[in-house]
Amino acid sequence: MKNKKLEIRITEYEMKQLEQEACRRGMTKSELVRSLIARFPSPV
Repeated sequence: MKNKKLEIRITEYEMKQLEQEACRRGMTKSELVRSLIARFPSPV
């Protein structure tokens, strides 16, 4: 269940990169960020 919200500040350039990559993969920006986080090692 998704019950946490994350707010970050990024540059216009970073937002454009995020939007383009999400579009390229057919994902939302949130889905893309979650998929990248899923690659992190499991917490100890």
